[in-house]
Amino acid sequence: MFSIGFSLSRSIVINRPIEQVMQNVGDFNHWNAWSPWIIQEPDCPVEVSGEANTVGHSQKWQGDRIGTGKITITDIQPNQKIAYDLVFLAPWKSQSKTQFTFESVTSSESGEGSATKVSWAMQGSLPFFLFFMKKMMTAMIGSDYARGLSMLKEYIETDTVLSKVDINGIKPQKGFHYVGFRHKCHIENIKETMGPVFQQLIDERLPLPDLMLTISHKFDFVTGECELTGAFAYHEKPSFDVPTNMVFGEYPAHNALEINHTGSYSHLSNGWATAKHYQQFAKLKSAKKLADYEVYRNAPKSVAEKDLLTTILLPLRD
Repeated sequence: MFSIGFSLSRSIVINRPIEQVMQNVGDFNHWNAWSPWIIQEPDCPVEVSGEANTVGHSQKWQGDRIGTGKITITDIQPNQKIAYDLVFLAPWKSQSKTQFTFESVTSSESGEGSATKVSWAMQGSLPFFLFFMKKMMTAMIGSDYARGLSMLKEYIETDTVLSKVDINGIKPQKGFHYVGFRHKCHIENIKETMGPVFQQLIDERLPLPDLMLTISHKFDFVTGECELTGAFAYHEKPSFDVPTNMVFGEYPAHNALEINHTGSYSHLSNGWATAKHYQQFAKLKSAKKLADYEVYRNAPKSVAEKDLLTTILLPLRD
């Protein structure tokens, strides 16, 4: 069968020596701690075989939602590269080549050459009849790799990852009115764009809200474009006049797929990836006129970073 090739690569700098980083990446016993897929289905059966950091070392997994497959080390070049064969058996069959490459760089912490630039790459293919999915597939896997590298960095630097995802299922949500600031930005600049928004809301001296949330009007993985509103929300219609520099809107009562993310805001994409994949797995239809949103259940000033609780909500058709 004719196929269409695709390739992608994502990189990050880890503030640890190259030998330490390679030892972690080359040992599948560590992968569950930072895998961008296992975090979505942590009870997925995983089997590790062979000696770590040697050719033939492998990992098998058999998930209900993240699929079934096997990855095997095929080549190791000390202080340079670890190559793998990746085989998916479900939800469809495919084979790909993946590599981690490593480069010693100057540490951003110490100013010395004790950090490692890690690049995660894949070369794969799609059946010809799925040619229209090439850009989306590349963007989605690239997003997974970026999430994984972010967790790998935190795991190696701190020995932990402040990210936990729980699927609460379909839950009824009370209606609300919201007021806030709407912005367009690139996915990579969300933190810089949206970070000051809630300070803006506080500066407007609005009444204390029932909810603090961000509404995702647009989120395009292929182009990187997104449009978000950071808002205060009230279950009763506000009696105050909305400032002219702010947007306002209303959500009626609705059912939504509810996902909780506990931990650092820098890993919120783990919760969103889980929500979107679960929605697809369960064949849940989105409400046409209600955008997805996230609600902040506590605040960085009141709890430790590991205890930050964010609920991701995907409104569904009745």
